[in-house]
Amino acid sequence: MNDKNKTKKERASKLIIDNKENAVELVNFNNAVSHKNDINGKHLDTLIDSNLENALLLSVAANKELEIQNEEKEQHINALIRANKKATENDKLKSAFLANMSHEIRTPLNSILGFADLLKEPGLKNEKQQKYIKILEKSGARLLNTINDLVDISKIHTGQVKVNLSETNINKQIEKIYNFFKPEADNKGINFVYKNSLPTKEAYFLTDCEKIYTVLIHLVKNAIKYTDKGSIEFGYGGIKSKTSRTQLLFFVKDTGIGVPINRQKAIFENFVQADIDDKMACQGNGLGLSITKAYVELLEGKIWAESGKEKGTKFYFTLPYRINLKEKILQKIPSC
Repeated sequence: MNDKNKTKKERASKLIIDNKENAVELVNFNNAVSHKNDINGKHLDTLIDSNLENALLLSVAANKELEIQNEEKEQHINALIRANKKATENDKLKSAFLANMSHEIRTPLNSILGFADLLKEPGLKNEKQQKYIKILEKSGARLLNTINDLVDISKIHTGQVKVNLSETNINKQIEKIYNFFKPEADNKGINFVYKNSLPTKEAYFLTDCEKIYTVLIHLVKNAIKYTDKGSIEFGYGGIKSKTSRTQLLFFVKDTGIGVPINRQKAIFENFVQADIDDKMACQGNGLGLSITKAYVELLEGKIWAESGKEKGTKFYFTLPYRINLKEKILQKIPSC
């Protein structure tokens, strides 16, 4: 082999070796780039997965927020519907109340004016005169009762009613009410009885005697009004509450027309009677039981009814049985 060919061969071998090194470096570089791309790809996949998870969380949170907003809107709509229904019912009750009040005021007033005019007749016999006078007295009492109820409910609504504690003999209160209503019950042929559970010495306790008297008057009057036959019993008994504070449980039971179950809570509201669609709704102002409930609660008691249509009615209310001689002496609480 001549020198020229030998030189070419050596240069070729060197070129192959150099290219081989470059090829290795190129392969290594490609591998490094590929590895880096794999890492970047994994980072990218992780980033995509993370963003996807956040997107899902955001979507869930947004859906939950929408559900809450929809629930709040639905509650608001339902509240508006109930308020509108209540307002409509109150309008009907107030209209019925105004009609009843017109009847309750005009009827006795017309009787008073009419029979007062009849008393002017010359030569009027004593028998007729006494009859007319009794009608005048009855009509006047009815009118005064209506006015008193209106004044009482107005004071209750404006917060002007105050509790005045005094030493009260509850037995005397019960007997006084019994004697007041006994003639009216006898005229209707109703068996009218009362029950005092405490002996005279223990019948004294601290309460507002005027308010408890008003409460019992309203309840007994209602019982006589809505009872045409049978019996009426009222009075009280001693009980102990869950807090071990002694209370008195009062009751008024009758065998009258009763109160439907769906009206037993409503009857304690203003202007409401047991049956507002019945003609009996025109006989009374619908304030008696709301006044009764307000007074019982002012005296720290509770009141409720148990009844059924045509099954009679039982009204119950509780009052604290307060006895504190030291307190009475210090405050010089009057007796009634």
